Amino acid sequence: MKCLDVTVLTALSALLISPVSTIGSGFDRAIAAAMPRVVKLYGLGAGLQAGYGTGVIVSEDGLVLTVYSLLIDARRIRVVTSDGTVFEADVVNRDPQRQLALLQLKPVTTDEASVLKKTVGPFPFFDPAREATLRPGDWVLAAGNSFKVAHGAEPLSLAHGVFSARTRLDARRRLRDFPYRGDVLVIDAITSNPGAPGSALVNLDGDLVGMIGRQVVSNLTHTHFNHAVPRDVLYEYFVEITSTDSDDISRQSERERLAAVPQAEPPFDPGIRLSRTGYQRVLPFVEHVRSGSPADQAGVRKDDLILSVNGRNVPDTAAYEARVNMLAPDEPMDLVIRRGRGILSIRVETSKQEGSEQR
Repeated sequence: MKCLDVTVLTALSALLISPVSTIGSGFDRAIAAAMPRVVKLYGLGAGLQAGYGTGVIVSEDGLVLTVYSLLIDARRIRVVTSDGTVFEADVVNRDPQRQLALLQLKPVTTDEASVLKKTVGPFPFFDPAREATLRPGDWVLAAGNSFKVAHGAEPLSLAHGVFSARTRLDARRRLRDFPYRGDVLVIDAITSNPGAPGSALVNLDGDLVGMIGRQVVSNLTHTHFNHAVPRDVLYEYFVEITSTDSDDISRQSERERLAAVPQAEPPFDPGIRLSRTGYQRVLPFVEHVRSGSPADQAGVRKDDLILSVNGRNVPDTAAYEARVNMLAPDEPMDLVIRRGRGILSIRVETSKQEGSEQR
């Protein structure tokens, strides 16, 4: 006679011990706690990466924890709360090693001066410092923006399951090892869906116990691995980013910090902006092409992958920038790009006049 898996036995024991009415009321508490504290995110998408996701509100003035992904590289990140209210968000911090990011909600307006004067909130929020009970066999619920089914005030997608164990993550995305190697919560809820990363994971008391991690494949089982980043890992990251002498400094957006640093003027600007999201190596995917720029006039397009510049390979964004900075005045830039399944050769003339609109 074969023995049942320990996780299965634990889950069955939880079902036998917990009255159905208790479980039902627990799910009610979990749903009521998660719905107003989870937001839907819309940003940059490319290739197989969805341009939508989920975040968890962790302060009454609109700080949001989410996963590190291509989505937050968008020029404008749109955030929708449970009542359908739309905000924008600035990236306060991103951590590619822990695969986490912190955003700050702000009002939607075209008047930058009024943005500085306005405040948002107070919001209902999960306090990541609040300890929560979680034992193997406990029911958990994940609330998020899976498959982008909620555009406005529609309810979030819910997935429920059982917490199995806490372990170290050893996984990959596509062909590359996943950078995060810390602790994760193993759950049997199916959360490996587009838009689900960043979802809140709560127990039946309505407490935050973790945040759904990015879609990965386990190096041990070679299957999609449903997991969450534990609450204490989230709290450690949150404290590290926000515990400075000045809240103004800690919550200043990346854009504001970069604007305060003098930037060297490149010898030639073809009008191409590359994506900045990646792992050990950031591939030179085109994120934006400035309208009227030399690259635009030559036919470079968003989502093109640059393979070489003037006959020299560019395996990553750093190599591309180095090649561009080496161009002599009026030297044309011959690009080999991959667009979809095709390979194209494009010559960018450095003497072309540039426009100013963003595409």
